[in-house]
Amino acid sequence: MSSFDLDNDVRERDSGDSEEPVGRRKRRGRSRRRGGRSAAGAGEQDTNGERSDSRDGPRASVSDGDSAGAEPAELDEVEVDDLEEILAPLPDDVSDLQLNLPQRSGYDDEDESEEAAAASSSAKPEVVPEVVPEPVKAPRRRAAIVAHADRDSVIAAVMLARDIRLLEGLWVYPQAELMTFFRSVAVDLREGTPVYLIGFTPSPARDVLQSAALFSGRLTWFDHHEWPPEDLEAVRQITGDENLHVTPGAGTSLPAVLEQSTRRSRFSDKLVDLATARFTHHDFERWGRLWMSRLARIAETPGERRSDIDALLAGRPSDLAKEAALVEKPAVPPEVEFVSRRDFRLVHFSGHILVVLDVPPELDIHLVSRIARERYDASLSLALVREEGRVVMGASEGSGRRSVNLGALVDHLAAKFGWLRALPDSDYVARFHIAELDRFPERLDDIIGMIAIGRSIIER
Repeated sequence: MSSFDLDNDVRERDSGDSEEPVGRRKRRGRSRRRGGRSAAGAGEQDTNGERSDSRDGPRASVSDGDSAGAEPAELDEVEVDDLEEILAPLPDDVSDLQLNLPQRSGYDDEDESEEAAAASSSAKPEVVPEVVPEPVKAPRRRAAIVAHADRDSVIAAVMLARDIRLLEGLWVYPQAELMTFFRSVAVDLREGTPVYLIGFTPSPARDVLQSAALFSGRLTWFDHHEWPPEDLEAVRQITGDENLHVTPGAGTSLPAVLEQSTRRSRFSDKLVDLATARFTHHDFERWGRLWMSRLARIAETPGERRSDIDALLAGRPSDLAKEAALVEKPAVPPEVEFVSRRDFRLVHFSGHILVVLDVPPELDIHLVSRIARERYDASLSLALVREEGRVVMGASEGSGRRSVNLGALVDHLAAKFGWLRALPDSDYVARFHIAELDRFPERLDDIIGMIAIGRSIIER
């Protein structure tokens, strides 16, 4: 007889009037924990042979009758003969118990944690953004460029042609002959050809506006003159805001063209330096001097001039230098004689020399400023076209020269004086406009005094 049977006999005798015969072994339920489990929680077999489950009702007693109020038995020790019985599979009712466990409420509970809220948001289906179709771009076509009969407009036309590359032709006309292009040339262009106007005003307004309306949707306009408000609005209705670029008072359309350019090359930068008199002596003597003269002659001859600028469109400075070596050098530009025959105002401050010049509108203001700085060995120049109220500042930078920041100086002046307006500087030229200079000539002295006081601004 084993110890298990002896233990059961003692328990049967102590229980009194138990209906089970003495010596009958009770099968005990196994617990997943180490050690025994109380008889009440073990799910014992009742007198009808059915198992009582503590989940579905009150705790079952060990025996009937007087033993119903007895204290629950203490935890028994593990009744196994071998350690392997501990690892035996759980009864089937355990799985049922697990399936009937209350489930955790979903992520919609009001008291859910931040982590649960984040997980809930991540579990939500992705919201597919609405696909907005991109506007259909018009196919690239060969463009027609019409430049005003001045050298700055022609240079701006060359820069524009180098940027768009596809060129139908380049025409040069004075303002009075703009309608000649619309009436004779434009009617022969291919349908849908883009048209670019550079340096023109809508004058005569009625005729130009009627003709321009025929090119609605493919007309782009660059200019630097003052326009009447009604003309400006009428042209904007034809071209759209994105195709109208007017910079009043700038004196040239080159900054507006450069602002819209998307391509850039080393030779294009050299052409801009040539137009703004920032060229090196080497480039100017090899090919710049010749082409400055040629561009001036092109501006004086109306009509189609595409063939005259093909060498600039190719962008080969070496080829330009070879051609310049074979032809006679052009005459000395009139700007040299203008500076050599006059004396100009010089302002000395903090080691700088500022030369102040009044420049006629027909001369190149950039070239006049450069020649004057070289003549007086000045580091700064302030050139003024008094009739237009336009002022251009220049600086000489070389070995031994202090670098200067003229753009910051212009911004400082514009913030200081309400009658001074900064102008576009996409060509790296510091320029501004003085309002009503003819009525208030003392404003120029105010500017010069402010430049001397704010000398620390221009020194980088």
